[in-house]
Amino acid sequence: MRSPTLRSHLAPLLLPLALLAAAGCKSSAAEPTPEGVPATISNEFTVSAQVVAVAPSQRALSLRLEDGSTVDLRVDEAVRNYDQIAVGDTLRVRYRESLSATKLPKGSTPTPAEASFAAARAEQGAKPGAGVGITVSLRVRIESIDRDRAIVVFAPASGDLIAHHLRTPEGRAFVEGLQVGDVVQLDYAEGLAMGVDRL
Repeated sequence: MRSPTLRSHLAPLLLPLALLAAAGCKSSAAEPTPEGVPATISNEFTVSAQVVAVAPSQRALSLRLEDGSTVDLRVDEAVRNYDQIAVGDTLRVRYRESLSATKLPKGSTPTPAEASFAAARAEQGAKPGAGVGITVSLRVRIESIDRDRAIVVFAPASGDLIAHHLRTPEGRAFVEGLQVGDVVQLDYAEGLAMGVDRL
């Protein structure tokens, strides 16, 4: 569900997420609903890692993950107050993403994507931390539905065709209520917050 463009914008702060393959992921999804009411799928998790070494000149850290493994990473300039990070501190990463799909009334038309991006970082002197988020909204027209293979093809306002494999039961159930020619509003949001706690 994550887009390559989003990853490239958030790469400096998302680096720790590469470490999180072993972290738990909690998913929730609303039951498919009638026209005009969104069906939403979301994922979120929080992970902690203990700082076991600090290399200030390279803005680098060595972290011990919850499973006992260790990893080295570089902390981007966006994480203010890096110089306050010390061995024994705990790095906490909170991540959330959601996709909402709403079947629109007949006569609706596709619209270009609208995106917004926000970033924040800790005040000077506060605990090190940073947060980023992005939202993307667009309307697409359903061009074809292959229910046996769980593939839907849709077109945004540009007219490009995009094929999407439906990976969740909720997504497949939502598409069951669609027909070719329907217009669907898609709203995607992704956010990441990083902070350091001293225990």
